[in-house]
Formats: sequence, C-alpha cells, structure tokens
Amino acid sequence: MVDKQGIAASVATAVLAVGSAALAQPLPTMNDGTERPVMPIVVEAPLPNGQAVLPVLTIDQDMLYARSQWGQRVQEEIEQRRREIAAENDRLAEQFASEEQELTALRRTLPPDEFRKRADEFDKRVVEVRRERDTEVRALQIEAEEERRAFLDTALPILASLMRERGAVVVLEHRAIFVASQSIDVTDDLIARIDREIGAGPVQPDAEEKPDAAPAASTTNAQPDQPTEPAAEQSGQ
Repeated sequence: MVDKQGIAASVATAVLAVGSAALAQPLPTMNDGTERPVMPIVVEAPLPNGQAVLPVLTIDQDMLYARSQWGQRVQEEIEQRRREIAAENDRLAEQFASEEQELTALRRTLPPDEFRKRADEFDKRVVEVRRERDTEVRALQIEAEEERRAFLDTALPILASLMRERGAVVVLEHRAIFVASQSIDVTDDLIARIDREIGAGPVQPDAEEKPDAAPAASTTNAQPDQPTEPAAEQSGQ
C-alpha cells in the first residue's frame, strides 16, 4: 500500500534520528543520569611554600576530553559525518517522494495486481533504507564511544606520571566532590600534557590515503602488522 504520509514519516524519522542521536553522542559523558550533577564548590587555598604534597587530585573527565586535541578532532569528524548522513537522508526523501508520485500516476493505467506488486516493493525498499540509515547512526554513536574509551586508556599513563610528581594516591572525578580547593584540580595540566604527548590521537584516514608511508609509520608504532590490516579489511568489503 502506498501512503504518501507514511513514506514521508518514514524518511523524516531517519532524518530526525541522525539529528538528535549523532549530536548527542559524539562526545558521550560519563554521567548516566538524566540530570546533570551539581558542580562542586571550588575555593582558593594556596599551597604552603608552593611545594606541598597533594595526596588527592581531581579531574573533570568531560572537560578533559572535550578540550583536548583528540576530543576536538573526534567532534569535528563526527559532526562532518552527521552532516553527510543528513544530506543523504534529504536526497533519499526527495527521491522517494518523486518515485511515489510516479507510482501514483501509474495507478490509473496498471492492473490492480500489478500496482499492488509495485507498491509493496516500494514500501519494502523504504523500510530497508530506514534500517540502513538507523544502522549508520548507531555506527556513528559506537565510533564516538570507542574514541573516548581509547582516549582515556591512552591518557592513563600520563595521569599516573602526574600523580607521582604530585605525590597523589587517588584521583577523583570533579563532580563527585562537594567542596574542593582549586589547587587539587589538574584537568588543565593534564590536557596540556596529553596534547603535547599524544596530540589529536590516531587518525586512520591519513594512513590509508598514503600507503607508501605505511612502512615508515610501522617503525614508530611498535606494531608492524597493523598498518596492513585496515587495507585488507577494506578490500574484502
């Protein structure tokens, strides 16, 4: 059955899914609740002689990721992908609307059975496209989450080094504290170190665009087998 409003709603649902989900998920936060926790009270408490040992440090994980070069790179890439998906959804919506008009015009001349067959095929194709677009959005969300996890895993050794320098034995999430001294927050210091030592993180497209540079890159990555794996996987797709 061909229903113009139904088809328009189907495609619109896919477009809305991209707009809301992709924007919300590129930089997932560590808070799972529906309400954002109350920010802690920060007080100025200068260190005596400027060299005191700080057994407790705090960081803001969301800010750490969002303000880092790695997090900003991911945000730009996710945003670009979101725009591409939205543009493709718009193109498909126009295409389906045009095809539906043509099919409706044929209803006057086609036998009922033939028209029903074509209408059913059209409906199935619309449903399949919706499924594909939803899959694309979910893949974008998963990619954003994996990038964040990779960032935090890579940042841990740098944080451990900073803890040793400060004599700290624990690092707490900034939002889990009610009152804290500004001097124990190391988010800005950690961002600076991560940007200096890691930068924007691994960027796979660059390596794929320059296959001749792969042997040289493998000498610095300590994983000589991995530069060839993405190419092998792509050739199989």
